[in-house]
Amino acid sequence: MDETLARILKLASDNPDYQSIANYLMSRRAYPSFQYMPVASNAYGSFAAPGLFSNVSDRGIVNLPRNTITTNPAEVVPTILHELTHATQNQLYKQYREIKNKKNQSDSEKQFLENFDKIMGAKPTEQIAKFSPEFAKENVGYRSRGDEALSHAIENANYPNSITTWSGPSHADPTLATQVMLLLDQAQRVQNQQPQSQGR
Repeated sequence: MDETLARILKLASDNPDYQSIANYLMSRRAYPSFQYMPVASNAYGSFAAPGLFSNVSDRGIVNLPRNTITTNPAEVVPTILHELTHATQNQLYKQYREIKNKKNQSDSEKQFLENFDKIMGAKPTEQIAKFSPEFAKENVGYRSRGDEALSHAIENANYPNSITTWSGPSHADPTLATQVMLLLDQAQRVQNQQPQSQGR
């Protein structure tokens, strides 16, 4: 890890939501690697998830612009939290499938499945539409899409005035951020009950 990234992650580690996200990803051996590479001109970073036809590892990769090296580390922390939320969503889906395929599910696992169904998938888009149908319709291709809605919500709830902020309708981001962090807390407790080899 280079010095720039080390400084950025040290700053990020002061944030409680980053700590929860990082702990969850590490408990599942899924904390992504980082690399500098060209990203879209209007983007501050991206998360490359593993897939059937990709060379990305199971942990995924957070891509950061090459100019990150010369950027104020504090300005990069919101992007780190945003992209790690994508990595977290990827693992929540994976954990959901693991539990769904179990023959005997504990009460806490059943509750996780139930809450997952209420929060993930198309649910964030539906909630944004309730707050502002116009915003949901105008941004259906990206900002109000389920996965991006949650990542922006976590970022904006923690860093509402950062240079990367793209706020959603009033009250939408805090509501979604609270929901996903509650689900993450439940997922972590379920994960902690699993044998060391499962999901890690």
